[in-house]
Amino acid sequence: MKKQNMLQKILFLTAIFTITSFAYAQNAKIYNHENRFRGDYPLKVNLQMTMLDTDYSLKEPGTFNELNMVTIPKLSFEYYMGHNLSLKLSGLLNEIKVGQVVNGQVANEKFNVFSTDLVALYSLGGLFNIPIVDPYIETGFGYTQFNKDSKAMYNLGAGINIWLLDTGLFRRGQYTKDMLINRFGLNFEVLGQKNLSDGPGSNLQISGGVFFVF
Repeated sequence: MKKQNMLQKILFLTAIFTITSFAYAQNAKIYNHENRFRGDYPLKVNLQMTMLDTDYSLKEPGTFNELNMVTIPKLSFEYYMGHNLSLKLSGLLNEIKVGQVVNGQVANEKFNVFSTDLVALYSLGGLFNIPIVDPYIETGFGYTQFNKDSKAMYNLGAGINIWLLDTGLFRRGQYTKDMLINRFGLNFEVLGQKNLSDGPGSNLQISGGVFFVF
């Protein structure tokens, strides 16, 4: 119950920030996806805190029994290819503790899990020219080192980027886009990973953090 309350608080704060950002944007210049200097700065780095559920099941989508905070932030790099399409390479290191449930099995020993993934992202915000809040969908494949075993994973997820540039919080005449602060933004993402061999390792990742384009 406490873990579900934590998730509800995160979703609530994300919604509040989004509504506030729209309010600021009423008097701000709105840039479409291509004009957010993605052509000038095609690279993007994301740093996210992640909650990982190692016992998530699509049969009970609203239940998060094993939702635990990952102590090491998730790091990822994106390359914008144009036409709202990006490629993202990410890495995540996590520790499974004794007694934690992993895909229905209780862990009898402590071990580390390392995953690296390559996914393609498509910006719905760019497709529909949505200001500030830039929703996207993503899919791809990955590799997970799980308790000394290598697992091939299929990834499917969605997220939201919130661009500080669009909010109008930091403006300086015609040089607004060149301000360093406006190349930062916030990100919220939900990503599901499925073991292609139907063994252990499938999980759900709920991440939130900051990004910077360069």
